[in-house]
Amino acid sequence: MLELGAGTGPVTKALIDAGCPPEQIIVVEQDSELCQTLEQRLAGVRVLQANALALGDIRQRARVQSVSVVLSGLPMRIIAPEAAASCYTAAFGLMPPGGSIIQYTYGFRPPVDAEEMPELDARFVGRELRNVPPMGIWSYRLSHARVHGHATSGEWARSREHADRQRVRQ
Repeated sequence: MLELGAGTGPVTKALIDAGCPPEQIIVVEQDSELCQTLEQRLAGVRVLQANALALGDIRQRARVQSVSVVLSGLPMRIIAPEAAASCYTAAFGLMPPGGSIIQYTYGFRPPVDAEEMPELDARFVGRELRNVPPMGIWSYRLSHARVHGHATSGEWARSREHADRQRVRQ
């Protein structure tokens, strides 16, 4: 599992408490003090200090071939839509077909607009009211057509990256 924007690690800790082996978790956090806190608080979890939006660099640095799920606490509503799309593209490129991004948010709207990434199926999972502030949880997957017939997660990500590079060149 790859967690982007782990903060102080309450979600990571809850996953470990629920039985997820710490050695199967990689957390990415940009702030060096938070990284130190995570390393002290979550023994066995691999902590990377990096910009979570730069998943390509993280993938190389961490020598990650594949992950089953990406958990994101990144504030996608305030991130430029192109950067959010690029991050999700790279995340789906790390997962096998059918993989999902679990995105939590503190707002009431979806963290990634369907208009920005129409190839995604978004599903509101629920709200964790015990968290302060309450946390909304969303699940993002590639649309059914993308997974069953048109492109796998990795193929879709590569084609999207190619399209992004073409736009930059124009």
